[in-house]
Amino acid sequence: MIFNAQFLEPSIRLESLNMDSGISLSKILQVENFIRKEHPDVVHCHLNVVPYIYRLSLVCHGKIKFFHTLHSVAEETVSGPFQKKLNRWFYFHRYIIPICISSNCRQSYLDFYGAHEVCYIDNGRACISPTKKINLVRQEVSSFKQMQGTPVFIHVARYHPLKNQALLVSVFNRLDKEGQDFVLLILGSGFDSDAAIKLRQTACDKIHFLGEKNNVGDYLLCSDAFCLTSHHEGLPISLLEALSCGVTPICTNVGGVPDVIIDGKNGYLSEEDELLYLDAIKRFLYRPIARDYLRLYFDNRFSMKMCAKKYEEVYQKNKF
Repeated sequence: MIFNAQFLEPSIRLESLNMDSGISLSKILQVENFIRKEHPDVVHCHLNVVPYIYRLSLVCHGKIKFFHTLHSVAEETVSGPFQKKLNRWFYFHRYIIPICISSNCRQSYLDFYGAHEVCYIDNGRACISPTKKINLVRQEVSSFKQMQGTPVFIHVARYHPLKNQALLVSVFNRLDKEGQDFVLLILGSGFDSDAAIKLRQTACDKIHFLGEKNNVGDYLLCSDAFCLTSHHEGLPISLLEALSCGVTPICTNVGGVPDVIIDGKNGYLSEEDELLYLDAIKRFLYRPIARDYLRLYFDNRFSMKMCAKKYEEVYQKNKF
């Protein structure tokens, strides 16, 4: 609730049903009762909450339009083969209208469901603005540097095997052994687990684990390059946030990432290989990309204004 509230205009009402994980009939009824009480024209759900609206989308068909945004490749958005069959039926009969967040996700949808029609809308993000903590963050980041021109890299993600932070640390350790001056900031939760502690113990002293932050944008604004080494991604919001700050992305060529980055033009792509990712970092060091260029690219394609406009067009197109 607190996390989502920071992105909303004051005129937007945010309510929580305070439900824990796991689905049950009582939770489905709670969701249905809330929606009926609100009398909406549109219900838009995200992540794997489609089972909560199966029944209501049948009962209210012709009165309410139901949409579902798939934030990952299609096979990652269901809990098993039975839900796949149910989703497919509801999608195909247009009781629930699916929307994908990248061309890669769209193709996975077509392959997974055997479908021929689904739209995709690029993820959007409001442009990052500095908080009141920005000067403190500048001082903190500066304290890590050996000199004023030390390049600052940043990684923003929770600790998880899918995020492949082992590759990230290994590559920057190599860079350190080669004598390269740099700072790597790692922001995110989960780095106090046993596996993460072992990883941290292998990291050189130019790599700084800063934990979870509620002002990630300040750290992005103080960085030069954004690093993502994932095995798998949808279209990561953190990547869009980096672009909005004019920070050059250096990412593995997975999921929806290549829908955003054209290698060498608005970022650098690499396969999931230490030497290749190291080469991508060195290409950045040799030719960083202008901040103003990246910000303009973000504004024209991935700004929240552009995203909202495309969603509005989809809602209007699918009127009863």
